[in-house]
Amino acid sequence: MNQGLDFLTILRRHFPIFICAFFLALFSLAISQILLLEVYPPSLDDYGIYMMLGSMGISLYLCGANLLVIRGRPWAVWLIVAAMVACVLVVIGHWGRRAPDLLYSIGLLLSLATLLTLNSKRYRAMLTAMVEVRGQHAAWRKRYKKERQR
Repeated sequence: MNQGLDFLTILRRHFPIFICAFFLALFSLAISQILLLEVYPPSLDDYGIYMMLGSMGISLYLCGANLLVIRGRPWAVWLIVAAMVACVLVVIGHWGRRAPDLLYSIGLLLSLATLLTLNSKRYRAMLTAMVEVRGQHAAWRKRYKKERQR
């Protein structure tokens, strides 16, 4: 087992890039939601419900995808990438309709910054470390199960 992969070492080394990608994605999804509600406004009575349900959905989706990344599933990054591509498509598809251009620019900038962060060397190193930790946990469980069966 690699002793350099304890929890505090991984946390100290990879947490900043992980949380940066998480918040960039969260803000990008929030801006896209605001743009959609601005372009296709619901009635004033339903606006709060749509905002709350959309925010809950965004949060659950993003937390679930990042939880899978933390658990060592590298394919889960594609869930985040798909959300960012959807944000880019929302921003580009509705550019210049009802919202200010600054909001569209911020939405596009945050989505692209998230994609850049997900493709960075440090984020890929974090994914590699998480996959290795997952393998160590599986080997430990297998060894523990054998010892327990004796």
